[in-house]
This record gives sequence, C-alpha cells and structure tokens, in this order.
Amino acid sequence: MDDLFLPPDVKHRLALLSQEKLVKKDGLIFYFQGPYGVGKQSTAEAVCRVLGICLLAVDGERLLNAQGLDFNKAVRLAAREVLLQGAAFYFKGFDVLLADDKRASLEMLVQALEDRQGLTFLAGNTTWEPMDALHNTAFVRIEFSRLPYAEQEQLWAISLDGNTLLTSDVDLSDLVNKFHFSGGQIQDAAATARNLACWRDPENGHVTMTDLYSACRLQSNRKLATLAQKITPHYRLDDIVLPGDRLRQLREICNYVKYRSLVYDEWGFERKLSLGKGLNVLFTGPSGTGKTMAAEIMAAELELDLYKIDLSQVVSKYIGETEKNLSKIFKEAEASNAILFFDEADALFGKRSEVKDAHDRYANIEIGYLLQKMEEYEGMTILATNLRQNMDEAFVRRMQFIVDFPFPDELHRHKIWKVHFPKEVPYGDDIDLEFLARQFRLAGGNIRNIVINASFLAAANDKRIGMKHLIHATMREFQKMGKLCVKGDFGKYYELLEVGAKA
Repeated sequence: MDDLFLPPDVKHRLALLSQEKLVKKDGLIFYFQGPYGVGKQSTAEAVCRVLGICLLAVDGERLLNAQGLDFNKAVRLAAREVLLQGAAFYFKGFDVLLADDKRASLEMLVQALEDRQGLTFLAGNTTWEPMDALHNTAFVRIEFSRLPYAEQEQLWAISLDGNTLLTSDVDLSDLVNKFHFSGGQIQDAAATARNLACWRDPENGHVTMTDLYSACRLQSNRKLATLAQKITPHYRLDDIVLPGDRLRQLREICNYVKYRSLVYDEWGFERKLSLGKGLNVLFTGPSGTGKTMAAEIMAAELELDLYKIDLSQVVSKYIGETEKNLSKIFKEAEASNAILFFDEADALFGKRSEVKDAHDRYANIEIGYLLQKMEEYEGMTILATNLRQNMDEAFVRRMQFIVDFPFPDELHRHKIWKVHFPKEVPYGDDIDLEFLARQFRLAGGNIRNIVINASFLAAANDKRIGMKHLIHATMREFQKMGKLCVKGDFGKYYELLEVGAKA
C-alpha cells in the first residue's frame, strides 16, 4: 500500500474495506475507473497483498472476442479458477461490456459476481453504476485520476533510479510540464528511454534528455495521426523573421508550457480553475507571413509533436457530423501530449451568424461545441487565420495569446531573403538582395518559393545561383499570384529576364 501514489484518505478507506472478514463472508466488488496507467491493477495487487491472497487477472476484451469460446462458459471457468486458488478476481477492459449489443453478457457477468463470495475488481474507463443488481453484495466505485505534477516527478525519479545512468542535462520537471503522463506511462517511457540509450551508446548507455523526449513521444497516443497530419518541425526561433515584440511573444508561449507545474501545482492556481488549464493561441496575419512556421517552431522548442488539422475533413454539411469529428480529434489528443494546429481557422471559427434558418442555428452549435472542447483540452491549441476581423469575440476571450504576423516591410524582407539561403549554397557575387527587398513587396512564403525555384534553375545550368535566376523565379512567382509584371518592376535587371529564360 505504501508504494501506491494515492491520496491518504483513499488508502485508509481501501484498507478498512479490505478486511478479511468482510471480503470472505459478504463479498466485495470494486469498480476502478480511469485511463491506462493510473494504477488500477497495482492498487488491486496491493489490496491482495494486504489480505495475503493471489490475484487472477482476466482480459475482458480478449475473453469476449475469443474464437470458439462462449463468453458465459469462459466466465464460469474463470470463476471456478478463482475459487480453486482462493484468489481475488480482476476483470480488466470492463468497458467492452457497456455497449448496447453486449447487454446480455453484462447482465450474465453481474449475476455471476453477485452469486460468488470473495473479492472482485472491475476495471474500465467509463463511469458505471449497477442497476437492478448487486443488492446483496457491497459495490464501491473509485475514480482514478492522473497524478499531480509533484508526484509525477517523484515517480519519474523512482522509475529512472537503480542502474540507470543519467547525463547532467536531464531535467525531470521539464518532462512533467510537457508530458502529463499516468504512472504506467511514466514507467513505460523510462524503460523506452533506457532502450534508446542502449542502442545509441552501447558502451555506456547514459540516458540523455533527448532519449527521454523521444521516449515520451513514442509513449504518447499516436492514433491522432489517423485524424490529422503530423508535421515534423524543421525550424527554430532563429529561422523566423518577425518584429522583436512578436518574437518575445513566442518565447512567452514556450515559458507558459515550461513553468506550468510551478504555477498550477506549487502556486495553487489549479484549485482556482475547473477548465481552461490548457493553452489556446491565435495566430493572425496575411498568408505567407510565417504562421505555420511559428507553429513548427513552438513544437521544436518544446520538443512536442505537432498535428495539423485538415478542416476539410472536420467540417461536414450533415448536422452533428462536425461535432463527432471534433470530439474524435480532442479525445485522441488528450493522450497524445501534442500541439493541435488549426490552419485557416476562419473557415470554422468565423463570426456567429444571425440565426435565419436551421442551418445557421446548427452552425452556431458547432462553434459552441468547439469552444467547449478547447476549454476542456489541457494541451496546446493553435488557431491560424488570415482574417482577424472575422474572429468571434467569444474566441478572442478564450485565447491566452494572440500573435499578429504583420506583412514584412523592406527591412524585414531583406532579412527574410538572407535567412532563406543555406550556408552551403553556392551563389554569385551579382546577387542584390537589397534591390529585391526594396522592389518587390512579397511575403515570406513567396520569397521562400522564389529562392527554391531559383536554386533549381541554377542547378540545371550554372551550378551557382545568380541574379538572373532570382529575377526569373520572381517573375514566375508573380505570374502564379496572378499579378502583372512590367519592365519598371525589374529596373536595371530587366534584361536578365531573357537570360534567365534561356537558362
């Protein structure tokens, strides 16, 4: 019992309920409710150790779906085995019996439990209370929640103790801030980190912070990849060109995550908040100004997975389908410890329309449902929109941060041109970035396209990027944007258009 991470009052009541007389004479059924890894089976094992009996664990889902084995007969065989061994009965995966089409199997199991004496544990995720049954047997439901930040850090230390060699950069409080794991997930992640370190460094096997971050991401729920696009970050804060105040805002967002346990747990703010403990961020600005790039930077700086939500797969013309899709996304995100990125969010989060017909009414219901899910989600959600004025004020109030990405002026355009050239790239002495920044009013996304296209033009011919390639690629970018190019736009470099076209 002393090894369990449970509140003292819960331990005390468990000990009182688990008296040998009560268990053997009258029977007792516990229903342990909570997600994977919160300690349901460990608690059952501790109770059995106090009583000096064994624990027979049965996988309910495998039992129900076993080929050629009747569920009723299987339950009777399990009950007989429990009786012969004088053990307690642990039925995990109890949720599978709560489906409507499994009602008969549920009733049969409940009846079998009521007929037997002894100690029984049921374990599942869903809230359940027996109806019209178990009148003659004591039934207790205990809800298990994830550990507080301080106890998570303590369990990390225990899980990495022993023969695990840690490097000096390991910061367990940083892991706790970014990955809100259950006890079982922490133990699994610690074991995975040791395996990664053994493969990376077979001779010494020291566990680094990188090993721990990788292990945590591997242990996080990866089902979200079926509902959204996982983006691998390639950028850091040094790669984005923004006004100084916007860069400070991005650092403040990172600090919000890094010091979450200090503010919420140690300083007591978690008791003041029932919802809204996550981080909701709004990126606004014209297309190509760096909103998606900034989302990648957040993921890279925090060492978290980033998932981009495809709104075309979320919004549905059928009533109720949009809510179902959003529910799936946020449900999987709870166990993923990931950043959710809704690009071009104004398609879904526009101003609430005046209700003129049933469609307008349901559109507002969808928006209200999204607000609810965002408040319930304890992770980080980033919304990106090109049209700040279209955002509903109800959304604005729920944003901890709003970062405006302005269209770059000449000074920032010059920095953007420079930052898009890797240090390995060969380029000629005739490149005039000051002219390009001054002459062409382009967003960062357009500049990136021009540099890439010019690089391929040079690779096919001169093997060195010159001004002719950049001028030609700029003309192509204007054509793609549907804008007319005239001779005056290119100034003294106009004659290079023909050279670039021949190249």
